[in-house]
Amino acid sequence: MTVAVRIKARITPWDDTAFVRAFELARDEVHVAGLPDGAKAGYQVQHLLREAGYPNATVDVIATVAETLEGTTHWLVSRDG
Repeated sequence: MTVAVRIKARITPWDDTAFVRAFELARDEVHVAGLPDGAKAGYQVQHLLREAGYPNATVDVIATVAETLEGTTHWLVSRDG
């Protein structure tokens, strides 16, 4: 059984359209790969962003217990660390 994870992402800088697009592509790639765990998926997205030319990109995954049980995580995505 695959668990769907709902992500609420805050992207900094949100107005860098190339970075936002790189994040969306990485997120979609990880989703297609079937990584259900928020932390593992976030780690992989961070890796993909760094490979895409953003060497200081970070993805912090934050979830309360209630959010984890609901399958929701917050991602703080930063281009410059």
